[in-house]
Amino acid sequence: MLAEADLWALYRQFSEEYNATPLAVMGGWHHRLTAFGFREMQAIAQHLSSRGILVDIGTGMGIGPRFAVKLGARAISVDNPATAGTSPIENVRIAGVEAHSCDVLREPLPVGDGVADCVLFADVIEHLLHSPKPVLREIYRVLKPGGACVSTTPNATRLTVRLKMLFGYSNWANLREYFDTDFHGGHHHEYTVKDFRFAFETTGFRIDEFVLYEARLRTEKMESLRDMATQTRRHIRRNAEPLRFRLGKAPLLLATQVFPSLRSSMLLVARKPA
Repeated sequence: MLAEADLWALYRQFSEEYNATPLAVMGGWHHRLTAFGFREMQAIAQHLSSRGILVDIGTGMGIGPRFAVKLGARAISVDNPATAGTSPIENVRIAGVEAHSCDVLREPLPVGDGVADCVLFADVIEHLLHSPKPVLREIYRVLKPGGACVSTTPNATRLTVRLKMLFGYSNWANLREYFDTDFHGGHHHEYTVKDFRFAFETTGFRIDEFVLYEARLRTEKMESLRDMATQTRRHIRRNAEPLRFRLGKAPLLLATQVFPSLRSSMLLVARKPA
């Protein structure tokens, strides 16, 4: 595995390359370097050899599979066009990633049994309309014995959610944003720590690593209390933040250090037994 400094340089490189693609420039899906995102890349690097195979579920910006290609691995990414159209799939192919349209709740992954060294399942499980069991069983099927799934999701009981409720804001998407649409691709269920671990352990995985990380208070900027309301994924990212909000976040960040269960993001590495 590459040294941490080399991995960070690689992370920065392919982030810059992605931010020059049509999806970022014309679509507005800009990628930002974050410590939590880098931790995700480290987990991939730990479980993926240079000639290995990564299966990525939920293409999005395609950061994980782009990273795998940079490591010299084969990357296969699947996404549901009903969620974000075909642009993510078309965009990730620019980087040499093999990409397929697939509704993982209804269709099997286009990958053979026991061929993947690593599966990336990042910020997808909370978007599933029904039980995650069929998808987790598919992940188990395609992994080699001893292979690992790297999965991330928001913590349902994070401090920012508790504050939203206190100020009268719902944690769920604004109904007005999808009332007239046929498909709602937002969050359908958010997981507690116990729920997240249970889903994988019950499917037969062994949990090798579990990390709680405060990703939102560190990266999201606010200009008013209205910014606490759940935003669309395309909402404007603030580049500056008034001093009163920066000062107000200090005790909140301290609280997440003292009480890890209040942190916003979860990363889990689940291994298929050898």
